[in-house]
Amino acid sequence: MNKKNQNKKEKINRDSKNISNLEIAGLISRLYAFMIDLGLIFIIIYTFGPISGNKLFHEDAATQDILVLFGYFVIPTIIWGRTPGKWVAGIIVVMKDGTPAGPASIPREMVGKFVSYISFGVGILWIILDKENQGWHDKIAGTYVVRCDQKSRLPFFLNFLKNKKK
Repeated sequence: MNKKNQNKKEKINRDSKNISNLEIAGLISRLYAFMIDLGLIFIIIYTFGPISGNKLFHEDAATQDILVLFGYFVIPTIIWGRTPGKWVAGIIVVMKDGTPAGPASIPREMVGKFVSYISFGVGILWIILDKENQGWHDKIAGTYVVRCDQKSRLPFFLNFLKNKKK
């Protein structure tokens, strides 16, 4: 583990009980997860938009669109502590005590993301400046994004598919 990651780990050790064994996810991992999520959202939009007959992803369908996007980000985070993009990137959202983020943290995180975005993205860019790679939404929700064990990453899934084909 490099010195930068060691310092992040030490900082968290002083602040919490169980997160000490976890490695904070870096900016690149978080950006990678976001890009995967964005790609999947575009696939959803360009697949279901035309099929729905302008009932989804159309200028007259703002409410439905917000519900779909809310569901994409919130439901997986409540159930598994991560979006599909975070799953592929091998990262997860946890509380300060190391437990996966659950339903109680979601409203705070959504408020935090709203504040982060309406401030011209400063709250998101804060991840770059923060020693613990937390954006404003993470700080407001009391969450950290950390690396997961190898079993949760895409290579595990791909190896699983290879074994099924044999």
